[in-house]
Amino acid sequence: MCGIFGAVTNPAVPLDPQAGLAALRHRGPDSEGVATEELRGRQVLLGHTRLAILDLSPAGHQPMASRDGHWLLSYNGEAYNHLALRQDLAGGFRGHSDTETLAESLAARGLEASLSRLDGMFAFAALDRKEGKLHLVRDAFGIKPVYYMRLPQGIAFASEVRALLALTGISPPVDEDALQCFLTLRFVPSPRTLWQGIHRLPAGHRLEYDLVSGELALARYVEPVAERYAGSREDAIERYHDILGEAVERQLLSDVPVGVLLSGGIDSALVAALAKEKGHRLPCYTVGFGAGHKECEIEDARETAGALGLPFVAVNVAPEDLMATLDQVIDSLEEPIVSTSALAIWHLIGRMRQDVTVALSGQGSDEPWGGYTRYQNEVLRRLLPSPAVAGWVGRAMAGYGKLPEAVQRALRSLPIESPAERFREAYALFTGSQRQALTGRADDGQALGDIGYWLDWSRGTGREPVETMMSVDARTCLPDDWLLYTDKISMAYALEVRVPILDLEVVRFVESLPRAFRLAPGRRKIVHKMMARRFLSPAIVNRKKKGFPIPFGAWSRDALRSRVEGILLETLPRTGLFNRVTIETLWRRHLAQEQPLDRQIYALFILGSWFERFQAGKGRGSTAGLASAA
Repeated sequence: MCGIFGAVTNPAVPLDPQAGLAALRHRGPDSEGVATEELRGRQVLLGHTRLAILDLSPAGHQPMASRDGHWLLSYNGEAYNHLALRQDLAGGFRGHSDTETLAESLAARGLEASLSRLDGMFAFAALDRKEGKLHLVRDAFGIKPVYYMRLPQGIAFASEVRALLALTGISPPVDEDALQCFLTLRFVPSPRTLWQGIHRLPAGHRLEYDLVSGELALARYVEPVAERYAGSREDAIERYHDILGEAVERQLLSDVPVGVLLSGGIDSALVAALAKEKGHRLPCYTVGFGAGHKECEIEDARETAGALGLPFVAVNVAPEDLMATLDQVIDSLEEPIVSTSALAIWHLIGRMRQDVTVALSGQGSDEPWGGYTRYQNEVLRRLLPSPAVAGWVGRAMAGYGKLPEAVQRALRSLPIESPAERFREAYALFTGSQRQALTGRADDGQALGDIGYWLDWSRGTGREPVETMMSVDARTCLPDDWLLYTDKISMAYALEVRVPILDLEVVRFVESLPRAFRLAPGRRKIVHKMMARRFLSPAIVNRKKKGFPIPFGAWSRDALRSRVEGILLETLPRTGLFNRVTIETLWRRHLAQEQPLDRQIYALFILGSWFERFQAGKGRGSTAGLASAA
């Protein structure tokens, strides 16, 4: 796992490759390199910082050219099937890195054919010297990010925003439409970000830049799963065992030590169990906050590790620990992430890195397997006799303000006919009226168009609405929220996190299953859980999912109150983008626990912390503080 950056400009434009290397050195402390050349009258720069995982020798050094000189590659990721890809390539390999495999595959097969065979997590830049084109590519589920920005006469790209700004010296303003989208969905779907002009390549997409014409072409290279599994449920359980086991085995390929990010749930437990079945007793690591908090998973995870006979390490985090590292976490994330788990994962990853360089994670099961409350709402909606009844149920139940926030969102969405609008309401961090009160704008910042883009992609597959929703989530909120924070935090410590449940073969199989094999009224992850019972007791399999959340609601009313209040009532109003009275009203309701507002208060807190760090008090629309913060 590594850091990549680069640019195409006119030869007279100054670039600072050393600043780019410095900005990404945390991602790749083992070696670094820069390649510069003039091609078609343009200045081309590719840079790389390396975290050596496969082939620790200099044979894996990057940027790397194919043997025939056709391609120059800066690659961040792991190709888990790279040994299979080598089998029909000409010999003479210098080492056994997957980077070299990809470089030679590009030379022998070209980009499109190579992508159709590649199974892994990656973001890479590939310069086609013969055609005079630069290609940026992000893996099918966006496990590895890459950002890009247009320059006056060129393009720049990097694994992280800080490297873009360091390389170019540009500090873009805030995109206020993207801010509205953030307040709607809790994240900004690719290709937009909160910075005007800085784009995040969407999952499963490639970007082509023509050095001569300067034209950009963004294209999706992934296709929705069209086939349908026709076997029995028992056969599906057996097949899933085989496919996921093979994925775990592929992702154990490493020349450095490997561990497991173990929560109290079944996803990471199943990954650890399958690794053991393949002959690897991996050490397990978890984080918690003390037995007095319902969010603490340490004892659950300890029980799981004991049942599997695996080594176990627990990390306890207190409120003062979170505050001591908050600025580091915000700087590393670069974008505001509305998951309290990120603050805890920072401490967990730091402890893991003392022992291992690679971690297996159970992330990625909830979207394809139907693990969220909003999916149950879609199943319920299908069972109701008419839209009118759905509307009556939704309006009647949504009036109960003490219901869990996720349930309220689901009920508000129930009567909405349009799938895109219904999905948007099911995701909504703030409703339209709340957004109006917060910013003076009720619109969703083009969120509906972002959802519609992936809905259009999934049309024609004959899927139920809930299956479509799960598929859209796996290509939007998963890569641009959950996986994004995992990448940024793990790479801050130069630790590689792998997600076997998002292996291409695994997801293709899961998305081919009938909906009833995945979820039903009151049941989630059906075949997934049935397979897990081969390794784990029913008590472990049926535990309620937690996922490393911190007890932010309680702490924000107590130990963290001063910090949170300062961000909400001082930092956010200073931006000129938010109404202080509205924020103060929300804060008072949160303190009085009049309604469940933990998620909204945390979102505003983390957004205000982002402004505080990246705007450095510069005022409306400025992000000038980011370059220095980075």
